[in-house]
This record gives sequence, C-alpha cells and structure tokens, in this order.
Amino acid sequence: MISKRIQRGSMTYVVYTTEDALLITTLRGALGVKSAKRGCRDGSCGSCRVLLDGALVSSCLVRMGDVADGALVEVAEDLEQKEPARRALAQFEDERPTRCDLCVGGLAVTAAWLAQRGPELREAAIDEALEGAHCQCTGRGSLRRALRRA
Repeated sequence: MISKRIQRGSMTYVVYTTEDALLITTLRGALGVKSAKRGCRDGSCGSCRVLLDGALVSSCLVRMGDVADGALVEVAEDLEQKEPARRALAQFEDERPTRCDLCVGGLAVTAAWLAQRGPELREAAIDEALEGAHCQCTGRGSLRRALRRA
C-alpha cells in the first residue's frame, strides 16, 4: 500500500492505493470523478483523459506508482466552468458530435489542453490530440469541427 497526495482545484486528497492501481480507478473510486470514463482500456478512445501536472494523459494507462506525490489532476468537472472547456462543451452541443456522451469528458479536457497552445500550433495539436480520441458513435469529423470552433 502507498499513499499519494492528489490536488484537484483547491483541494488536496490523500489516497491509499497500490503501485499498480490505475489513475482512472483512483479518480472514479476514491475521488468520485464521473467525467473520466473507462472506454477502450488501451488509451485509444480518449474518454478517460485528464490533465496530470498539465500533460494530457489517458488515465487508464497511468499507474499510481508513476503519479508524483502532490500531483495536480484536472478533470472535466474541474474545467467545465473555465474557458475553453466551457466553450468546447457548448460547441459539442451545437455540433452534436456524440450520441452517448462517453467521450465528452475526455474531449473537454482535450479542449482545455489545446487552448494552452498558441494559434499556430493548435491545428496540428487538434489532429494529434484526436489520434488518441475517437467517438464510436460519429467518428472524428464532427469532433474536429467542434474543437476547431471552440
């Protein structure tokens, strides 16, 4: 058993886990996060994406032993009232890029991560970010349009 401090927003949580436990399990179980969802379990769908110390990661691939003590984890719930995740969610509503909403939390986190890039990097970053995210309902075209408009 190990203990890790995890920061979310202004709160710091102490979780007791194992080295091999996955970040997604800790987030959904110990911290009650609903937006990061288990989809593919191999990092290809993007539904479990979070920001871990500012890096966009698939939480289904990150072992708790690899998470730094005191790491900052941002999930869609933390970002949904902030720009640009709020704008992205509004664009998803307009574009209707999904039907089941499994991937929306991860895509909101992806939009927030993309906004940190300068305009000249954003186009390439959108395509790169969508490499590890897809909607099984509708494909990538509507996701790409929604992210570009956001």
